[in-house]
Amino acid sequence: MKRLWHWPIDPLGRTVRLLLGEKGWSYESIEIRPWVSDLELAALAPGASAPALLDTDAEVKTSAVGSLAICEYIEEAEPNPRLLPFTAAEKAEARRLWQWAEESFAGINNTLLSERVTQWVKRDRSPDSLALRQGAHALKNRMTFLDALAGERSYIAGRNLSIADLSVAAHLSSYDYFGDVPWDLTPDLKAWYARMKSRPSFRALLEDRVGNAKPIKHYTDLDF
Repeated sequence: MKRLWHWPIDPLGRTVRLLLGEKGWSYESIEIRPWVSDLELAALAPGASAPALLDTDAEVKTSAVGSLAICEYIEEAEPNPRLLPFTAAEKAEARRLWQWAEESFAGINNTLLSERVTQWVKRDRSPDSLALRQGAHALKNRMTFLDALAGERSYIAGRNLSIADLSVAAHLSSYDYFGDVPWDLTPDLKAWYARMKSRPSFRALLEDRVGNAKPIKHYTDLDF
């Protein structure tokens, strides 16, 4: 059995879920809120937080904590379909952009996404307008870079789908849930995202609902 602790709107958890979907792995989904402690999750490893994976089907029971560790573990355990390229140069580029996505979007997660969660899910205070503006500005800058890549390449890191695509798509999907992605400014990136949304692995993400917050109307549209 495989068990995944995650929160549906968390981009890192979504990256893992997309990878599990691409690999065809079934798993038990354990949804937790980041601001609520979970004793079972805490028992996996010192300082464990979501996303976290427990694989009791492995030859040796394995726990992996954090999106990087989980994705590397899954890729090693199930190399087909390959989501880190075969050649060293292509693999390095995929890992570079995967790391870039996690690091570059972290600030947006802590500003724009965090404030949307405060506004629509937690509802414990009014959102910080400065944080929203900072996050929106940062998102536009990241999208400009990604739009250039999407205009030159079939996928974010090159010719083939990789974990870099899954990470970027997972982050954008979280922001798009609340209608914060200015797609009209980046047509090539929008076309790439439409292809990503059409993949079977994306279906579970499009079905997510977070508390009483409904996604923007075009969130589930494959042709938007």
